[in-house]
Amino acid sequence: MNKMTRIVVTGMGAVTPFGIGVNPFWESLLAGKSAVKETRNELWKKWVPVLAEIPNFDPLEFLPKKLVRNTDRFTQITLIAAAEAIRDAGLSSDDPEIAWQPNVSAHRIGISVGTAYGGVGTLAEGAEILAANPDKRMSPRLLSKSLPNAAAAALALHYAVRGPVMTYTTACASSANSIGEAMGWIQTGKVDMVIAGGAEALFSPVVLSSLRSAGAIATEGPEDWSTWSRPFDANRKGMVAGEGAAFIVLEPYERAVERGVKIYAELAGYGASNDAYHETAPHPEGAGAALAIEQAIEDAGIKADEIDYINAHATATPAGDKAESLALKRVFGNQLAHIPVNSIKGAIGHLIGSAGAIESIACIKSIETGMLPPTLHCTEPDSDAPSNLVLQTQQHPVKHVLSNSFGFGGQNGSLIWKNVE
Repeated sequence: MNKMTRIVVTGMGAVTPFGIGVNPFWESLLAGKSAVKETRNELWKKWVPVLAEIPNFDPLEFLPKKLVRNTDRFTQITLIAAAEAIRDAGLSSDDPEIAWQPNVSAHRIGISVGTAYGGVGTLAEGAEILAANPDKRMSPRLLSKSLPNAAAAALALHYAVRGPVMTYTTACASSANSIGEAMGWIQTGKVDMVIAGGAEALFSPVVLSSLRSAGAIATEGPEDWSTWSRPFDANRKGMVAGEGAAFIVLEPYERAVERGVKIYAELAGYGASNDAYHETAPHPEGAGAALAIEQAIEDAGIKADEIDYINAHATATPAGDKAESLALKRVFGNQLAHIPVNSIKGAIGHLIGSAGAIESIACIKSIETGMLPPTLHCTEPDSDAPSNLVLQTQQHPVKHVLSNSFGFGGQNGSLIWKNVE
């Protein structure tokens, strides 16, 4: 294999604030629904009035009791989302004793997971128990449940995958990087296919209170809780934290054709960079973000004017939205006025480490359906925002999509998705 190897998507799976599955997620986006709601947990509400939580989630409906007991929430949603992607790609065996179809070698499969926090919920619970009783003997399971690579390891164990199993922790760019790096594994011949994506379940007092202290979280807004996530809006007050997982199956085009499975889209380009500017704030002129975008376009072998849709990172933080807007203007110039731009975070909040993966699925669905979901609650775009914002669901033929993910620590990841001709 080499750089000329075309990498395509043959399976998708998701667990989002709209529920379990890709279809509920996509249908809700196109319907203009919001998954942002008033925080139910009274303790969490002290720091964050609104959240985008997975509704009525019971892992026991999908996973064995012992597995649920031994895993953190972020691992549980990883297993559920990845299982949907694997089934969708036609890779699952009908034999419960065998994970894969006969023509699939587990030694030639890779797993690439992005997460910012890993099993922080388990870690926080353990810290609370120990603070209340320093003599309490902690379970050794706390370690294996809370490690950032726990989800990837559980996925490998569940499917007997012995290829490269990696976890990328690059803040909000984590799953964009996990997908982009997986592309190289296939192109260099290390594996035949990769289960790539990300998961995040960060709701715990220590994380939520820290996000509030950092000024990243919306702590006030309109009377309607569901409208608090307002990407690119002049009156935005900050991001709304969300949770979820999203995974895709990547494999060479020729192999997918040989298997006779549905091909959703092609992963054509990937760029990664760092701002080298600040621990949390983006470069004010979007210099690092622009570099990642330029790298992705070059990697795809196209020109900037061939991008016909941009799925923005746009978290609804003033500094972040502005930096991305300036980066887009820097790369696309006057052409930006002709490119539709949206952010789905108005609907589902910011899924942090899994944002790049779930937004990639939104990009792939736009390629498949020719539909662009709206940037919800942007009623008054700020002066720096791209002029061609998608404010209502619209039809638009898509050939090349740019998807951006930018995170604390100056981490930047950009992906180019392409329709399969």
